[in-house]
Amino acid sequence: MGSFIGGAHLKTQVISALDEYIQDQQNAAQKQAAKASEPKIITADLSDDDAVEGDSDAKVTIVEFSDFQCPYCSKFYTDAYQDILKDYINTGKVKLIFRDLPLDFHPGAMPAALAAECARDQGGDEAYFKMHDKLFADQKTIFADTSKEAMDKALKNAANQIGLNASAFASCYDSKKYQSEIEKDKNDAAKVGITGTPAFVINGTYISGARPYATFKAAIDKALEEAK
Repeated sequence: MGSFIGGAHLKTQVISALDEYIQDQQNAAQKQAAKASEPKIITADLSDDDAVEGDSDAKVTIVEFSDFQCPYCSKFYTDAYQDILKDYINTGKVKLIFRDLPLDFHPGAMPAALAAECARDQGGDEAYFKMHDKLFADQKTIFADTSKEAMDKALKNAANQIGLNASAFASCYDSKKYQSEIEKDKNDAAKVGITGTPAFVINGTYISGARPYATFKAAIDKALEEAK
C-alpha cells in the first residue's frame, strides 16, 4: 500500500513539474512574440541632405529608402504615398526625405537614382520629385530594357519630358556626378540594418515594405501625438 501511495505521489510531482515546464515555455514564447511585434526603433539621424518634400518645419519626418526599379516601391508610390501626400505632406504635418537604396539586382536602379539627383542639381527638390514621380508612374516603360544604352535614352527622355535642360542634364548624368552621394545613402541604410526597399523611418519608428495606408497613418498619428 505504501509503495502505491509513494508511486502516486511521485507521479503527481512529475505531472506538476511537467505542467510548470510547459507553462514556462508558453510564457517565454508569449514574451518573444510580444517583443517581435514591437515596432523597431532607429535612433540614428538619417535625415542627411537629400531631397525633401513638404514643410521643412513639420513635426514628423518620414525618411524613405527606395529603389526606382523596385516594383514594391512603385506600389507604395501608387497606393499609400498618394494618401500620405494628400493628408499629411500637403497639409504641412509631415515632411518626407527620399534617400536612394538602388539594389544590386536592379540594373536600372543606379542610373535612375543618378537621373533623379541630376534633376535636383538643375531644379532643386521640386525637380527631383518631378523625376521621382515620372520614374515611378512610368516604371514599366522606363525599365522595360535595362541595358546601358536603353536606360540612358529612357532617362534622358524622361528629363526632357519634365522640362529639364537637356544638355545640362546629360552632362550631369553622364559624369555620374552624384554616385558618391548615392553610395552614402546605401551605406547609411546598411549601418542601421536596412537592406531592402521600400523602407521607412517615421520619427524613429521603422516600417518595412509597401504596407497599406492604414499602417503609415497609425505610425504618423502616433508620432504627431508624441510631438505635441
